[in-house]
Amino acid sequence: MSLENFITDMLNIELDMIEKIASLKQSDGSIVIKIRLVRNKNEYCPLCQQKVKIHGYYSKKLIHSTLANRKCTIIYEQRRYRCDLCEYTFHEKNPFANVNDNLTYETKINILNDLKYVNSTYTSVALRYNVSVTQVTRLFDKHVDINRKALPEVLSIDEHYFPESDYDSLYCCLLMDFDSGILVDILPDRKKDYLKYYFDKIRIQTLNEQNKTSELDNVKYVSMDMYEPYKDIAELYFPTALICADSFHVIKHLTDAFKQIRLRCRRQTQDENLKWLITKFKFVFNHEQHLDNKPKYNKRFGMTMNFRDIQFLLFERFPDLKIAYDLKENYIYFNETATYENAPELLTDLIKSFADSNIPEYDEFYNLLIHWYKEIINSFIVYNNRRINNSYIESKNRQLDRLMFNANGFQNFKRTRNRILYCLNKNDTFKI
Repeated sequence: MSLENFITDMLNIELDMIEKIASLKQSDGSIVIKIRLVRNKNEYCPLCQQKVKIHGYYSKKLIHSTLANRKCTIIYEQRRYRCDLCEYTFHEKNPFANVNDNLTYETKINILNDLKYVNSTYTSVALRYNVSVTQVTRLFDKHVDINRKALPEVLSIDEHYFPESDYDSLYCCLLMDFDSGILVDILPDRKKDYLKYYFDKIRIQTLNEQNKTSELDNVKYVSMDMYEPYKDIAELYFPTALICADSFHVIKHLTDAFKQIRLRCRRQTQDENLKWLITKFKFVFNHEQHLDNKPKYNKRFGMTMNFRDIQFLLFERFPDLKIAYDLKENYIYFNETATYENAPELLTDLIKSFADSNIPEYDEFYNLLIHWYKEIINSFIVYNNRRINNSYIESKNRQLDRLMFNANGFQNFKRTRNRILYCLNKNDTFKI
């Protein structure tokens, strides 16, 4: 391939468009391309539509990014035209960049494409394309502005810790379409007053005066963790929708309570060997933990033991731990096997079992089961062959964690919102 063809491919123009071209390699390894394009003989004044004359040539310096990690500059000799009739002057049109820009179109597209990746930061992209961080952020703000999606039939609600926001809130609120996994919107606050303002605005903007319905009526199910304001908002704005308590968060409350029981047993014993055992081998209480491993000799107890032996010994010394463990496992089994039809009866029996246990650390979980009884039952509803839960939005939260970690936090919420939607929604894109 000739140098001319290589350069035209790199600049994305045709060879017959070039009047003059030269390429210079600089001492620092960067490349400078000097170019003048063939004149368009059909240039007319944009004001009076008269033919114009060349008023001079002006060198315009453009940053071009085709050679990633290697600085490339275009010195474009652009013509300036003048109309003799109205004396209006203007620059010729070019295929590289807008009149007032110093970044070529291709540079912009490459930068915006790189920002689509969660692991990319504004700083890393700026370094890659030899531009400033300010240029990258301004480019992103100008070309990425993503609208809210329509509210879906199954709406998942969750939050993410966001203390650096320029809003007075520690958490942003995520809304997601459970069925498609598309983020509907990111809100700067999860507080009840802000959520009311947000959904009131949707109701007003989408209200159908004839049948008095709005976009809010599209929502048939709402999946959420057990944050009380979410429940209040769902009951207020989606009165016909079924509220589903996310099963993952229910299990987390249960396992946290069990952990407190284990720690209480550890505190109460004076036997240092038991303290060591209940701390080092706490995993023997995990759900579906393999316990029948090959026994090993334990010096502290002077016998060979496998994980099941250790679990049995701890249950023998701490009867409360055995009761608490069985209750935990029974609830997890219920969560994994129950159906929407038999869940009410099974959950009622479980609530009674937790009440009868008289284990103080389970009091809060017992009250949670009563308070969220209906919502826990609703969580067994199957929609398009999937049980309604927040697992999909939690996976988005993990991607958001990576985005926040790599960026070392964000402050400008509008930019952050657009970046989250841009990165986490496959089909959200930029506009040039």
